[in-house]
Amino acid sequence: MTPKVGIIISNYNGWQDTLACLDSLQKQTFRDFEVILLDDASTNDSVEQLSARLPEDVIFLPHRENLGFSASNNLGIRRALEDGVEWVLLLNNDTVCATDMLETLLAQTPENAVSCPKMLFLDEPDRIWFAGGRLNPRTGHVRHLGGHAKDGPEVSRRQPVNFITFCCVLLPRRVVEQVGFLNEELFMYCEDVEYCIRLADAGVKMWYLPDARLWHRAGGSISGMLAVYYITRNTLSLRCRGRSRAYRRLVGSLAVARGAVSMVTAGLCGHRKGRSYGYYHGALDFLKGRTGRMDPGLF
Repeated sequence: MTPKVGIIISNYNGWQDTLACLDSLQKQTFRDFEVILLDDASTNDSVEQLSARLPEDVIFLPHRENLGFSASNNLGIRRALEDGVEWVLLLNNDTVCATDMLETLLAQTPENAVSCPKMLFLDEPDRIWFAGGRLNPRTGHVRHLGGHAKDGPEVSRRQPVNFITFCCVLLPRRVVEQVGFLNEELFMYCEDVEYCIRLADAGVKMWYLPDARLWHRAGGSISGMLAVYYITRNTLSLRCRGRSRAYRRLVGSLAVARGAVSMVTAGLCGHRKGRSYGYYHGALDFLKGRTGRMDPGLF
């Protein structure tokens, strides 16, 4: 029997979180789904731990090479589409879903639209992590709505948005076939920003549906200068999307100069490799036209 929904989860060194996420999916009131779990070449014992503990119906696809968020999820999306699903749900592994989350999303998502649930902090379950977002497509700047506020009526209104974090997003098959897959040049970070720009360009509506809920352990992937590197490089790429080569050189050069000043200042204060180091190298690699996975020798 063809499953209606394909749930795509990518694990990287977080098998404990992944098992908690899978446990919450086992308790969903809506049952017509398959789970496709990918391991993005974890450097700990995630593959062994997951292989020994996974529910029997989970499709487990570990990678030998670290592909990044976009490529890893794209493999899962392709598998789900091959399996004939009508919907694709991208879900972070460090989340725990309310038992009726999937049922509510499917019932309330308008036809041919994309949607997300209300997302709360796992360690502060009454505080908002994400209640929809606003995106400036010219700059790539994103603002989370309701961030860190107490849950309540002001973040409980169903509404259209123009940004959805891919921590959890429900995509109809028709939309994936129309808009395409995640941008693998970004490797990780900002792939949801770029995809939401494409959704808007294609006329696809995005909805925040607060009756559906999950809890997110924010910061469970990577952080610090490595995150700053990718966010800097990819945000600059989005900002310069469709602009001239001269504009890209100007924006990149200014960012490199800003990063160099910040890095020198940090060095004078005794900080060798911090966020300023990540910013500088992210800007420099943008200027060089580097995409995909960063040079591992940098960090």
